[in-house]
This record gives sequence, structure tokens and C-alpha cells, in this order.
Amino acid sequence: MPYKIALLGKYPPLEGGIAAKTYWLARGLAAHGHEIHVITNGISAGREYRIRGVDTEPTITPNLWIHRIPDEVPWHIPEDNEYALALLDLTINIIREHSIQILDTDYLIPYGIVGYLAKCSTGVRHVIRHGGSDLEKFLKRHVLETLLHEAIAHADKIVTDTHYRDLLEPITSRVVFQPAYIPDDSVFTPSDIFYPQYRLAVIGKINYHWQQRNLHLVADIMRQLTGRFECWVIGQGKGIADFQQSLGPETVASFKWYPFVAPWEMPQLLNQLDGIFIFESGLPHPVVSNIALEAMNSGVGIMTDRADFAETYRDIVEIDKNQVITISPSESSSAAEVISQWVKGREHNMKSSHQLVSYQEYLSANEAIYSGILSDQ
Repeated sequence: MPYKIALLGKYPPLEGGIAAKTYWLARGLAAHGHEIHVITNGISAGREYRIRGVDTEPTITPNLWIHRIPDEVPWHIPEDNEYALALLDLTINIIREHSIQILDTDYLIPYGIVGYLAKCSTGVRHVIRHGGSDLEKFLKRHVLETLLHEAIAHADKIVTDTHYRDLLEPITSRVVFQPAYIPDDSVFTPSDIFYPQYRLAVIGKINYHWQQRNLHLVADIMRQLTGRFECWVIGQGKGIADFQQSLGPETVASFKWYPFVAPWEMPQLLNQLDGIFIFESGLPHPVVSNIALEAMNSGVGIMTDRADFAETYRDIVEIDKNQVITISPSESSSAAEVISQWVKGREHNMKSSHQLVSYQEYLSANEAIYSGILSDQ
């Protein structure tokens, strides 16, 4: 039975894992016949982290509509952009106008709280999802604690993974465990096109805290990979100028620099790469990376500095040592040599890791969540 579902959260042209997850989930549910309404920010949000030149998707997806808040809210005192209030106003209107049955929010700040307030106003059934940083930066640090506890406690379901069981179960018993993200395995597939150069890349935001992603160590390794290697940096952010300055003009000139790409362009990008760097040992907690999962589906090699990398993804993919290599970033010269031999020994876009959950199973699991909520009415 098709449902009327509103997805409230980050969405392209905003960049990031949550936006990409919302994009692929919306497309998949719409393809299954559900009426999907995406409610998201306007063009004035996240200016440093927007995909350039992308205001609309290249194709129209049946059963899918995108709703954005106004570009500007009138200035007044106290001065504030009022994005959350504009999202709440739009969300309530969409729920009422389209008889929405399920409001599914991704990322707690502000979307989970806005969803809770929309439920209080309309009675819509509410599903909450989260990222990693919203729990780490807000819930764990007791920031906006009362509102977050209210939103979580009154949600019909909290979709999470087992890593956050102990954090969420004391607040609510309505917890359902699900992999953080499953790529569409009909889209993210290996390519049989070969390129004369080996291409290695870093993909993602370059914030002020770019050192926590060990990008300076990645750069040290990449600058030593000469000959048949091309080194790509695909990213934007407030830290990119600082990062480039730390490298020096000669290194900057030797790398290829590209802005963010849209989720629908990511399969083609990955098919051009032999490997990507996922250096995260400097981060305070393990992160399930969309890019890593999409890369593994596409047969792209992954170079990581986390010894627990496979453990982070154990519910999603069975990782093969031929597709993921763990290296020590402290010895950049030896790491460069190890990576060089490893990449040359792999076939381009050779998929060897095994995905444990298919994209269609992921969609069906979400449909089961909606069905279970609505059957309780």
C-alpha cells in the first residue's frame, strides 16, 4: 500500500552524507509508488557547503516533490535568520495540504525538533533519524537537552544503529535498528573503463578542523606518489584555503582540485578512481561514511588509517582485504610505497567486498517501519 510521506532534512544542493541519504531514500520510495514530499532548506543555507551549479535535479522523478523554504525571511529585531521557524511553517503547510501520513526527519538539529513541533501541531506520525555529529555535539553534551529529549521521547520511531543503543534507549523504547546507509547497488557498480593513470582521491568537506581528518598526512602521502598517479581533491569548505596554504604552491599545483559533486554524479566520479582516502583516526568517534560504502560497491579501493574500519561497517558490508588497506599515516614515505604497490596490484574497479544488505532490502525495511506505525493507529 502506498503512503504519503514527507522527508524533512538536508537535501541537494546541500552537500553531505545526510543530504545524499535523503536523496537516495526519496528516489527509492518514490519508485515503489509512495507519494514523497521532501522539505528542505532554501538557497541561503550552508553557502560554503553547497554543490555549485545545482539548483534542480537533472531528471524528474515520478511521485517525488521538493519543497524549499523562502530564500529570505524579513529582517527584524532580534536579528535572526529564522530558518527553523520557516521550516516549521512550511512543514505544517505540506502536512495539511497533502494529507501526509508519516513525517520522517533526518538529523536532530533542527529537523528532528521541527518534526516534533509539527507533530504537536498536526498529529502526524513522526520518525526520527540522526547523524553522528548531532548526537555527539548536542545530545551527549546536553545542548538543547530538553527539546531533544522531548522530540525523541514523543517520536513514533527512532531509527538508529546499535552503536547508539545505550544513548537512546533510556529516553524511549521505540527504537529500531537499521544500517546507517545502503547504496543503490543498481547505480553504484564497477566500471570496465580503464584509464592510463592511477587516480587516488580525497572526497568531502574541508572544514576549519581539516587536520582531524589527517588531510595533511594524506597530502604528504599523495605528493610522493609520482609517475602514473593522479591525486584528486574533491571538496569545499571554510578550511580549504588554510589547507592549500599548508601544502605550498608546488603541491597545490600538482594536485587536481574539484568542487563537490551531486549524489547523482557520484557513481560516475567513483568509476574514474582507483582508490580513495578515508583517514579518520583524528576524529573523536567512528563515522559510517556514505562515500566509503559507495566506493566499495563501485569496486574502488579504500585506504584508511583506522584499525577498526571493518568493525564500523560490520552490519553493512563484509570487507575484503583486497579492497581496503589499513596503513600507518605516521610514516608517509613507507605508506606511499605500500599504497603504490597495493593499487598497482588491484584491478581497476574490482569489487571484492560483500554487501550484507541490498538497497531494495533497505527500502523494504523502511516501508515496514511506516507500515508498523500506521497499523498502530
